[in-house]
Amino acid sequence: MIIELTNEFKEAIPVLNCLENHGYQAYFVGGSVRDAILRRPIHDVDITTDALPNEMKRIFKTADNYAGEKHGTDLVFLNGKKYEVTTFRIDGKYLDNRHPKNVSFTKNLKEDLSRRDFTINAFAMNQEGELFDYFSGLNDLKKKIIRTVGDAKQRFSEDALRILRAFRFSSQLDFKIEEETLRASQMIKENLNDIATERIFVEFSKLLAGKNPQRSLRQMYDLGIVDFLPGHELITDQSDLFRNYIGIQSSSDAINWTRFIFFSNLRESSLTKYLGSWKMSNQLKKQIFKSINLLEKDKPSKLDLFDAGLEISIALSAIKRDDRNNLLSDYENLAIHDLSELDINGIDLKNIGIPVGPIYGKIIEDLKEKVILGKINNNKQRLLKEAKDDYINMGTIKK
Repeated sequence: MIIELTNEFKEAIPVLNCLENHGYQAYFVGGSVRDAILRRPIHDVDITTDALPNEMKRIFKTADNYAGEKHGTDLVFLNGKKYEVTTFRIDGKYLDNRHPKNVSFTKNLKEDLSRRDFTINAFAMNQEGELFDYFSGLNDLKKKIIRTVGDAKQRFSEDALRILRAFRFSSQLDFKIEEETLRASQMIKENLNDIATERIFVEFSKLLAGKNPQRSLRQMYDLGIVDFLPGHELITDQSDLFRNYIGIQSSSDAINWTRFIFFSNLRESSLTKYLGSWKMSNQLKKQIFKSINLLEKDKPSKLDLFDAGLEISIALSAIKRDDRNNLLSDYENLAIHDLSELDINGIDLKNIGIPVGPIYGKIIEDLKEKVILGKINNNKQRLLKEAKDDYINMGTIKK
């Protein structure tokens, strides 16, 4: 089968050419090939070769585009982009349910692809677009099936994160997980205790962002896999959450996590602990707290909507279905949607004689609220008059 190369692959062909010109094999590999077959957007293009790491260093350093080696994968810099180039390898014994103790290199492409997680990720493709499919991945793509390469129990025993990746891909692609793969995930689920929370967070976030998170969550609940997610013990009614959750496809972690947590019915005291157990960024935590607080209000105020922003307002409208049109309309009708839209700044305040200092923040904040609440128009002259009246004429600030 010949795959039409997208621009992302065409831009990386010089990397393959360089390796092939030195007598080595080189192929595009993995998820990018899968996405090309499915005609999905291509993100990272990965390359595999039989050239050893030290040989790649010699080849690409001469061309002044070798970016270094990281975790056994060489990073090649070309036209402003970095490509991960990995030597054909065979994984040794796994000791921590995540990483092999050692790897050995091979000249055989099939041996390298045999260590991949799922058949739909075990593709290779040369620069002419010729597809190499040793494990019937193309057939599984056509049937919309997630299946491990080889024995499912062994694959999950090697790397327990693959369990979550199975459910993530099922959600992302709206594919069903093959029965043997499902059974193995249930058998090996306790090994998820050995996986770093940060890695679980990444996979679960992608699951929530997928086309069909509800099916994956229901299956994870039925198989007892949710018992190995961070903070699971804080959710009192897991059946209601995992069996009845309905997702809305969004690329925003804030939207997806807000929706998930809203359906979990966590109280504020438990919410703090729950978010902390996931080790997510403080920024994301703040967005979720802000959104949940809004959801608990019968009617968010104009200031609430301004502080939330369009992204969260859309999320809220999707959750509170009855208020969807009204909520979006209220947001769109705000006088300003960002502080940068306020028709006054610190230079203007300085020009009317207000000394530079922390008071500027207070003035801008007060003026912002008055504009949002419709008390004054967002007009520079009107805003300057308000600043003078409140902060100069009333004696708050002396000129």
